[in-house]
Amino acid sequence: MRALETCLYVDDLDRAETFYSEVLGLALYGKVAGRHLFYRLEGGMLLIFDPRASAQPGDVPPHAGKPGGHACLGIAREETDTWQARLTGHGLTVTRYAWGDRGESLYFMDPAGNVLELAPASIWGLPG
Repeated sequence: MRALETCLYVDDLDRAETFYSEVLGLALYGKVAGRHLFYRLEGGMLLIFDPRASAQPGDVPPHAGKPGGHACLGIAREETDTWQARLTGHGLTVTRYAWGDRGESLYFMDPAGNVLELAPASIWGLPG
């Protein structure tokens, strides 16, 4: 079993789209204005919802959360420095944390206050 979807909640989808598309360079897979953004990742999806809309009854069960969640996106170990430079170049405050010999994580926040992490799978002892 693997995680197929990771879901975060934001209060401003336009700001979120700019951040995730331009700062992180993710390709937008689909969106419904005022409701959600969907990004395809390697082996899964990142879903970003406005909780005011996703809490309403519809085709799927209503769900909502608050900004302030956490997601870790996998990067290659050798890309850590490049990503740190990219993120700080966009004015983000980045905290770097070493997990012994398993690798390092970069922690930063999106515009809604979700804590994002970029890290190699090796921090969990996973391949690639």
